[in-house]
Amino acid sequence: MSRPTIIVSTGRTGTIFFARLFGDMFPDRVESYHERGQSRLINILTNAHFAGMLPRSLLFSAWQQWKQSELNAQQKPYYIEVSNHLYGAVLLLPELWSQIQIVHIVRDPRSYVRSHVNWARHRAKSFIANYLVPFWQPNPYLIGEMRLGEWIRLSKFEHFCWIWDFKNRKMAELEHADVPYLRIYFEDFFQADHPEVSQDELLHFMGLPVQQNTAVNFSRRVNPTQTKSFPSWPDWTPQQCARLDQICGASMRKFGYGGEAEWQKKVTLGYGNESKPIGKN
Repeated sequence: MSRPTIIVSTGRTGTIFFARLFGDMFPDRVESYHERGQSRLINILTNAHFAGMLPRSLLFSAWQQWKQSELNAQQKPYYIEVSNHLYGAVLLLPELWSQIQIVHIVRDPRSYVRSHVNWARHRAKSFIANYLVPFWQPNPYLIGEMRLGEWIRLSKFEHFCWIWDFKNRKMAELEHADVPYLRIYFEDFFQADHPEVSQDELLHFMGLPVQQNTAVNFSRRVNPTQTKSFPSWPDWTPQQCARLDQICGASMRKFGYGGEAEWQKKVTLGYGNESKPIGKN
């Protein structure tokens, strides 16, 4: 049996697609799951721990009870779970590092924020989770990254900017941890001319054989956002562009996003008009 692979992200990164892809490619060799079992509860406990409301020992106990049993029941040579809900647990629980390997999917924050705002607004279950369920998402005030007044005034647009930044910062810490770690980029699979190049890198990392003639797989969309009421960034105001840059610009540049001349112009204009109110979206 190979090491189980846990694929983590902020969400809105093709997680259902990836879970299906590996199961379809290797039906006799791979167990592939999307947000299996009690992953959502692990997410809530993780965010409660980040907020200082839950000791790490209880998070570890929850993992041992609900997730480790799934890993121990592995029947096929390869086990993969794709879940944004495990983004923090795999960092907070170094006891797991000798048993698993991590893949971290990063998506451009501008398209992530757009996708998540639309998803949370127009899908009932996502609306309830993102707006009403305590600790479904990390809380910047309780974590200590914002003052109470700042947090209260956050629009959903701004909150998702911060979520993207916080989660990716945490997952990126695994790059320097004693655990096999691979960072991949959403755009290299779904917006590239040759997505099979990135696919081959991912398969090699997981110990699976390279497959031929698979580019067509990446032309089909799974779980897309149906409503497009929040626009893509070329239609944002300069103030919105500057606000995203203010919240997550450092991480954005670290991951190679934001180099477009049009984007930089809008950000500069936005910073030059900071006295104007930023539209609440």
